Amino acid sequence: MRFPLFWLAVAYAAGLAAFADVDDSPRTLFAHALVALVAGTAALWRRWLRAAFTCALAGYFLLGGATTGLNSLDVPANRIDRLADSSRVDFSEAVRLTGWLRRATERKPFATIYELELETLETGGRVWPTSGGARLSYFPSSNERAASLPPLAYGDRVEVLTRVHPPINHQNLGSFDWRGYLARQDIYLEGSLKSPELLTRLPGRRGNAFLARVQALRTRLLAELDTLLPPTTEPDANAIVRAMLLGDRGFLSHELADQFRQNGTYHVLVISGLQMGIIAWFLFWLLCRMRAPDWAATLATIAALVFYLLLVEDRPPIERAVWMAATYLAARLLFREVHLANTTALAALFVLCLHPDWIFDPSFHLSFGAVFLIALFAMPWIERTSQPYREALSFLDSPERAEQLGAPHLVQFRHDLRALAELLSGLAFWRREEEDKRRVTLHLLAGCVRVGLRVWDFFVLSFAIQLGLLLLTAVYFDRIVVMGLLTNVIVVPLVGLIVPLGLATLLLSLGWSFLGAALAWLLSLLLSLLLSVAGFAAAYGLSYGIPPPPPWLTVLYFAALVALAVAAAKNRYQRWVALPLAALTVLVAGHPFPPQLDPTELEVTVLDVGQGDSLFLSFPNGETWLIDGGRGPVEIGSGYTVGESAGETVVVPYLRGRGLKRLDRVWLTHAHHDHMAGLHIVLKEFSVGSLNLGPGAPSRARQRLVQKARDLEIPVLEHLGGERFTAADVQVEVLWPTRDYQPRREPANDDSLVLRLCRRETCVLLPGDIEVKVEKTLVASGAPLQAAALKVPHHGGRAAAAEELLAAVQPQVAAISVGATNPFGHPYDDVLERLRARGARVYRTDRDGSITLKIGGGLRARSYTETHRPTLYPNLWAKLTACARSLTQPRI
Repeated sequence: MRFPLFWLAVAYAAGLAAFADVDDSPRTLFAHALVALVAGTAALWRRWLRAAFTCALAGYFLLGGATTGLNSLDVPANRIDRLADSSRVDFSEAVRLTGWLRRATERKPFATIYELELETLETGGRVWPTSGGARLSYFPSSNERAASLPPLAYGDRVEVLTRVHPPINHQNLGSFDWRGYLARQDIYLEGSLKSPELLTRLPGRRGNAFLARVQALRTRLLAELDTLLPPTTEPDANAIVRAMLLGDRGFLSHELADQFRQNGTYHVLVISGLQMGIIAWFLFWLLCRMRAPDWAATLATIAALVFYLLLVEDRPPIERAVWMAATYLAARLLFREVHLANTTALAALFVLCLHPDWIFDPSFHLSFGAVFLIALFAMPWIERTSQPYREALSFLDSPERAEQLGAPHLVQFRHDLRALAELLSGLAFWRREEEDKRRVTLHLLAGCVRVGLRVWDFFVLSFAIQLGLLLLTAVYFDRIVVMGLLTNVIVVPLVGLIVPLGLATLLLSLGWSFLGAALAWLLSLLLSLLLSVAGFAAAYGLSYGIPPPPPWLTVLYFAALVALAVAAAKNRYQRWVALPLAALTVLVAGHPFPPQLDPTELEVTVLDVGQGDSLFLSFPNGETWLIDGGRGPVEIGSGYTVGESAGETVVVPYLRGRGLKRLDRVWLTHAHHDHMAGLHIVLKEFSVGSLNLGPGAPSRARQRLVQKARDLEIPVLEHLGGERFTAADVQVEVLWPTRDYQPRREPANDDSLVLRLCRRETCVLLPGDIEVKVEKTLVASGAPLQAAALKVPHHGGRAAAAEELLAAVQPQVAAISVGATNPFGHPYDDVLERLRARGARVYRTDRDGSITLKIGGGLRARSYTETHRPTLYPNLWAKLTACARSLTQPRI
């Protein structure tokens, strides 16, 4: 077996994943693993190789299960996340934090970021000793940009008075696990610093002296980079080099980052296996050219990689890349031939032993998956296609070499090459001996062929990676990039030049500024070429959003990849295995599956978009609506944006998770930022039947949305009160604004469209953000307001859901769309009291997640937290049974 370590790593990873959420004793699993490994050792001693390998796989599987929860055993009880979960600490008021900076202060174009290792937390007159990380952001206002922040460095102790909270997850189908992402970086609190005066430097220092010097060097390199490629004159080039060399992606504008996402090359902006491989190869090659011994070059390269890891900060993708490169280099000293799959698997085992929770991290799957795809697919294909021809190019002047090749087609290849060189040398115009002209022409021709073979190698590498990552990008990012294969063939070699040149430019500029400036000019040219390729590919790269494949298709695709890997290793049956894989690729990329909708009921789902509104509706005839799209980021100039785009992070993933490619109607209730901003990405990503809105103030933001719809050839329809129509068997009424309503000069809450939908005598009222004046006007007008379900207006603001409105509606269920820790105090206690006094069951998106109302024979209401409760399985069989059921059940 050529790569046994690969299968052992797979078994260990499978054990980690399988025994997560399983209530089995780690001691028992470890004992069973020990028995299996001892039995495997005994079988190996008796030369029963298959039995030994089977026992080893079982042992590593059980060992993975035993170590699943070990990383949480040494967590102190007073770590800040445990204090927060125990509800002993009140985060509703400002707290006083003391701690030390575990990273140098990060200066962004729009903010300054402080990352603290906590020592104490004070609130309510009580001081809590604690540990764990907190991230604080300072966003200066326009008149504070010149204000001087305290000059802080790694290890400085500080005291901060601020408001903080545990990281907040949006609780919807398909939403990103932001809290888990930060926890993997040991960050459990986040907040904002209102003023630099609230941050005080304390006496003393913490941390490691060596790391302090490394962080100081990082700060100096960033400053030097701003001198070589000024962000004022070359903002894009500066941002790319910051991200590509030092891991600082804070200067990437949204438009620039989106270009690389659209063409499938965003991975070059993240320091991971590609950059670390380039750096390792360049250093090793340079040391070998300097005639350093193999062991010395290996050790020096590994030491440089570890130092670089500390320099760019210990982020998971970088750490994994260093492990992979270091393992591969070290293995070369022990074996004559090293299979990439074995060394990568060994690195994966090391990483998973240190960080078992990374087994569920998408970036872990992407980084290791890319290398395994190269090892299991690209390397065998290259060995059988271009490598023999590359070997045949050596010693072209020696006819005896042809006899050693053996293969007739390679002998013929050398003969044809020499014949072509003979022909071309006769056409040469320079004056030389005929033999010299023939030799020079032959070497030039061989050089051109070598370049062509390298291009082929890059194509095969890119194809192998795209073959596997097509599935992962569809699952994790709901996106397909058709031209990613060809774009990477061009971009990756460019990055191979930019990375070593950029590092050399930075390091040389520290001692010889004139030399650094000269290299920076060449670096700028390469970056301009990279930007041109990225822009062209983004414009014509045919990138499109796609719903994630159903679980059964994911399993089949993965099984087909495994079968193709086995066929590639044995060089047999590859064409037969490739046929079903091609069919599965078409299914993943095309997603010819119906949306996950209930054809028997009217569904209204209030999405958890934070402080804002977005509602998804599906009708019994399959018609789908979206009402509002949540808030979006605020642009602060030069393409930089601050804040979350709920449309991109919540609404689009939710709709993709339901299997949707089209929306029949998109509605805008009124032109406030927290309702409208997220609709831009929705109109771009989905086929939309029409954009529906009511009369409102002609603000620039509203006009931009309308113009975007018209540019996309989406009809724009305006609705007024009194309008009625039918969707399937659902009666839809527009109750407000009436024809005599006069909008103000600026968008207002009272501009909101008020919709009432009824099916079989059961109704739901969707009043947008109307305020008490319009509520009373509707009641006084005798409008039909009675409804079993009410979406509470204006997020439960003080004057929302007045007694008169509740008396007319008589709701059984009330849904409030509200953001956790919102600064407005929504929902107000008196609003909640009025709702409970009417006997309504109250749901809130900040606590309950998305709220789904279904109207069939009556009204049923369920929240995300009710339907997605964490499950602790009694044993592995119960979990596997539940997973098998989920392969066929829709995720509604």
